[in-house]
Amino acid sequence: MGREAVAGELMAHLARRDPGPGRPVAVVVGPPGAGKTALVLRAAHGVREHFPDGQVFVDLHPADSLPVPPDVLVRRVLRSLGGAPAAEHPEEYRAQLRNALSTRRVLVVLDNVDSEAQVRPLLVDDGRSAVLVAARRELSALPERFSRRIGALEEADALGALTDLVGADRTGAERPAALSIVRSCAGLPLAVHIAGLWLTARPHRRLRDLADRLADERDRLAVLRIGDLSVHAGVTAYVRVLPPPLRTALRELARSPEDFGIPEIPARVTPSPWPPADLLEELLHRQLIHPVPAARQDRTRYRLYDAVRLHAAEAARRAPARTP
Repeated sequence: MGREAVAGELMAHLARRDPGPGRPVAVVVGPPGAGKTALVLRAAHGVREHFPDGQVFVDLHPADSLPVPPDVLVRRVLRSLGGAPAAEHPEEYRAQLRNALSTRRVLVVLDNVDSEAQVRPLLVDDGRSAVLVAARRELSALPERFSRRIGALEEADALGALTDLVGADRTGAERPAALSIVRSCAGLPLAVHIAGLWLTARPHRRLRDLADRLADERDRLAVLRIGDLSVHAGVTAYVRVLPPPLRTALRELARSPEDFGIPEIPARVTPSPWPPADLLEELLHRQLIHPVPAARQDRTRYRLYDAVRLHAAEAARRAPARTP
């Protein structure tokens, strides 16, 4: 499903006025660099008339900082709505926030959410306010959530995004190079966006110059950065909060380009407290791997997202090789 369709579904869901146990909470989840923030901001802009009392945006895990705890989030949103947290006890200012959200129509947009605990204090059961979430992991325990998962763009959409930035004349004149660029970006919206900005800032350079640089996987993440935008930083934000066994598993899975399933895990990953099936489910839950078609229907195969694979392979090159 394209981003236009997903944005439309999010807006339709948030604009609901039918009675029920609570205003919908909408969640967008996906791998690093998939464009979750851009999508939720677009959806929030599209429903602004349904929330006349305003919208509040909070980044719950800014770069190079610790995640925002739920109680800090509650106080921050309450201040944004014009209310000073007068109470000392966390439950009392949570009650203040629930009262504020129940008497107004407010959309709270949360970016880089890591857990359900960060969202729950904002869920009010009277149907006035709503919460729109861009999450780094599945939030399966949230009640009555409306969830959409996004990933890489189709090749035509990725090429269109690059063309929008660079111009039809340049991409048309070097179509093979343009296709090589979007394929090296694996359809990742952030990577395509950075590539487009790189070319836009260098109108004197050929697309083939960038295509050739991106062809070298070992240098690809270093090239895909401009200003404060970086694919490497986006993946790092996901990886740095992983438990050590999962970080080790990523590095060891990245040593081989092959797909994998439960039977291969004991041979490819250092023994850990995570059983193979649980380890794969956790990596899937955290948007670091994705299922791929398998020759046998009774076996599920997985693959690291391309940017995650390159990031993990870089870490693997710095780490000592596993001793057989």
